[in-house]
Amino acid sequence: MSQHTNNSANKHIKPLLQLGGSASAEQIADFFCANAQADYISHAELQGGRALAPGVWQPNLRALLIEEVRQIAAQRQQQDFSAEVVCAHCGTELAGIAFLSYGGSTRAYAVLDDFLIAPQWRGLGVAQQFLEALAARLAAEGRTRVFLESGIGNHQAHRFFERQGFHVTSQVMMREL
Repeated sequence: MSQHTNNSANKHIKPLLQLGGSASAEQIADFFCANAQADYISHAELQGGRALAPGVWQPNLRALLIEEVRQIAAQRQQQDFSAEVVCAHCGTELAGIAFLSYGGSTRAYAVLDDFLIAPQWRGLGVAQQFLEALAARLAAEGRTRVFLESGIGNHQAHRFFERQGFHVTSQVMMREL
């Protein structure tokens, strides 16, 4: 998940966050690649093929993400979609992205698969506004829980999510074969 850093130069700005808006698959992939450092990698990136190993992204990550976003967009057109990408804009600038998936036979929960905020918008409340807007929308849709997992070394993100009410419910382990 996104690292939450202090951006004191912009503390006087009160960002106006807007969910939705348009961003192409290429823009979303570029945003992801620019903002997800190696410590972002968790088991989902390893299982899903985005990463070669802990701390090592696939060399063709951008192309993989473009295809993934296009597949999500195509599937999103169906009545019974199971994933989506939500963009957050501050003015005309893409400030954050969230990849969500929905599970369970009753679709009672959501998984925040990815959550990234651009560095210039960190420390300004954008991440919190974005997360709260997502949570409100998910609750309005009848979902009762949201899960996420984060790279083991992504400590700033862990602290951010804990401040937002998330807590550890399991520990994922891996063994190379």
